[in-house]
Amino acid sequence: MSALARYVAWPPREKRPALLPFPLPQVAGPAWPAWLRHRTAYRTAVVLAVLSGLWALWQHHQLLVAMHHYADDCRKVRQACDQNDLADQLALPRVPEVVHTLFGWAPSVLRYLPLAVGALLGGPLLGQEIEAGTHRLDWVQSIGRREWVAVRLAVATGVTAFAAIALTAPVTWWWYASWRGHNHPGLDGNAWRAVTRWNDWDFFAYTGPVGVAHLLLALMIGAVTGLLVRRTLPAVVVSAGLCEAALFGLGALRPHLLTPYVVRGYGQLPPNDPRDAWYLGGGYVRADGTLTTGHPCPGPNVKDFSACLRQHHVVGQYDSYLRASQFLPLQLIETAISLSAAAALAAFCLWYVNRVTAR
Repeated sequence: MSALARYVAWPPREKRPALLPFPLPQVAGPAWPAWLRHRTAYRTAVVLAVLSGLWALWQHHQLLVAMHHYADDCRKVRQACDQNDLADQLALPRVPEVVHTLFGWAPSVLRYLPLAVGALLGGPLLGQEIEAGTHRLDWVQSIGRREWVAVRLAVATGVTAFAAIALTAPVTWWWYASWRGHNHPGLDGNAWRAVTRWNDWDFFAYTGPVGVAHLLLALMIGAVTGLLVRRTLPAVVVSAGLCEAALFGLGALRPHLLTPYVVRGYGQLPPNDPRDAWYLGGGYVRADGTLTTGHPCPGPNVKDFSACLRQHHVVGQYDSYLRASQFLPLQLIETAISLSAAAALAAFCLWYVNRVTAR
């Protein structure tokens, strides 16, 4: 029996559905109880992800239509979306509601997805079976401890990856549509830039491969927690806290993964930042070319402020940022970090399971 045949079974011809010209593989062997014991959570995750992905696809269409009408309204009001005419900014049309939904409400929901995956899928994955004692029955059968862990991690990883892709791909699509709209020439591009902001890359962690990698990392964090705690409810709570800490750490590390660009502005002119850059911070430029983030002159008086700047040899300001061209490299780097951490946690599970008593 091959290794694949141990986990996947092909039904005979007489048991195939009549409408399908080819057989569908079925989970078999040790993978079947791994799916069966958590099938409710897996099915719920897949259904919610597919429905959310369909909603994101619909919102993509709604966003394009709404921005088309917004640009038309700008043309009717003396080209109010023209960013070169500041007087017309007061005549801007009303921002479409879909923009508030996608760019205001969606991030607050998406940021909690890793916590939900780690706590509700990862935490009970191993901890629930150890708490209930069902692992003892598996271990006295033909399956070994490491295979028991590996099969459960593989099934949960497959479900999580499918659900993550089903949700992340549509979100990435409509977010990319907005990014592309920012770089559109003419009034249409001005309309996009008037209603959406791109100075902090709000959706970085929810798009592309890094969105999938974060969920897989959260799953492994929950699995390790359940294996160590061995109680379902405490594992759920601890997993959520650890996932939040991991996301915070990745967010703090992210600006330092690539070398930022620095743009200087001399005199009273502020730096001219590029479009769609991630603004990381700024400060002042001294006469010798050195940079400082500290405010040398906190006084409110303008005349004293100018004199103070001259006294501290400050000749201008600077901004540091990551360019739009660095978005994809940053995604790949953080994806590699997240997947490497997830693989290390999975390896820890395979090593530590031999230390779990079967009593």
